[in-house]
This record gives sequence, C-alpha cells and structure tokens, in this order.
Amino acid sequence: MQPTFNPWLGYFDLIDYVDKFIFLDTVQLTRRSWQVRNKLLINKQEYMFTLPVKKEVNRDNEIINKIQLLDREKNQIKLYNLLQQNYKKAKYYDEVNDFIKKIIFYETSYLSEYNMNIIKEIALKLKIDTEIIVLSKTDYKMESNKGDLILDICKYFTTTDYISPLGSKDYLETVKNKFKDENIDIYYQYYNHPIYQQIGDEFIPYLGIFDLLYNEGFENSIKIIKSGRRYEV
Repeated sequence: MQPTFNPWLGYFDLIDYVDKFIFLDTVQLTRRSWQVRNKLLINKQEYMFTLPVKKEVNRDNEIINKIQLLDREKNQIKLYNLLQQNYKKAKYYDEVNDFIKKIIFYETSYLSEYNMNIIKEIALKLKIDTEIIVLSKTDYKMESNKGDLILDICKYFTTTDYISPLGSKDYLETVKNKFKDENIDIYYQYYNHPIYQQIGDEFIPYLGIFDLLYNEGFENSIKIIKSGRRYEV
C-alpha cells in the first residue's frame, strides 16, 4: 500500500490482518490522492484536509519517497488547530491528544516519511505487531507496473497469499493467472465500515483514523477496526 495520510479504518485492519505489510513508496505520486489528503470531522461535517507538497518540474521525479512537503510547519499548525477546535469535546480527547499532537508535529521534509510515521506510531499504539517494511529501504528493483508490479513484489517476499484492497481488483483480475502460476492466491478486502460513537448529530463514515481515536480511545479503537473485517477470494 502507498503511505496514506491519516488513513481510514480499513487501512489499519489490513495492516493488522497480514503477516507483512509493505509501504509502496517507489511509485509516482498521484495528485489529489489519499497520500496528500484525507477526511476530518469539522463543524460536524465531512472536511477534506490537504497536505500541500512541492511541485517537481519533471513529472518523472515525482516518486512518492522523493516528494517534499510545502510549508510543513504552517500546515502542521493548521491541522492541529482544526483538531483542537473540533474534537475538544470528544470523549477520549484527553487520552489521545498528546499522542496525536506528537505525530502531527513530526519533523521531516518528506511526505512519505511523514505519513509512514503517523501510520507506524498509531499501529504501535493499537498494539498491532505486523512486520512493516518500506520498499525503498530494500534492495528490490522496480521494473513492472500495476498487476505485474504487485506480482514481482510478492515473489520478492516469497508470498503465498496476497491481500488486496477492493479498489485494486479490476487490474489484479487481469493478471490473476500469473499469480496462480506462481502459486499465489489473491484475497480482497470487503471491509464493512463499523458505526462508532462520534461527536455530531449524524454518524459520518469513512473519516480518517484521527476521528476514531478522539471518539473511542486506543483500546476501543482496535476492537472497532477489527469489527469491520471481511476478506474473500
């Protein structure tokens, strides 16, 4: 998976479900993707917060692990202030706020490092013990695209089962026979988004993990995340 900013609940269920979780940080960044933005609950409504990044003159240089944050400190302050103003009355604010503040103000110039730190720190706090690997830190050399790329990565890590988010099903199905030839089974995540205690009048699903943590705390959050679990061939 690409390192997403403030990922949704299903992202963390996927990390918890697998034996090895690979950060795919060696592909090109897609503008307006989940790597640079995600949803918060602001004024009791869904709000898309974006992390601005520096633009490269050459699109070929826009590899995720090379993308730099634009006005990092300014936008960290903006994000933290939004959370302060809108989650102050959340039930578990006092329990989680110092932790969330620490990961928001993590010092790095790079988007992928920033997102990966958020994900890894939250996973540790939720007591998820899955092995997490950063692809760019291995000696794997990327030579393929999409389905073939995933297959090559699976072979590199001697995978027997590949667990995929549902959004990748269309292109994975086109190379499914290649996976079978390598004795690799593909399973898809059909995550059923749980309803949890949330400030506001009406529950809004598919927000980032910050919303769940503020509303439910660490111990409840991992139970809620797992409650939506469903994986099928």
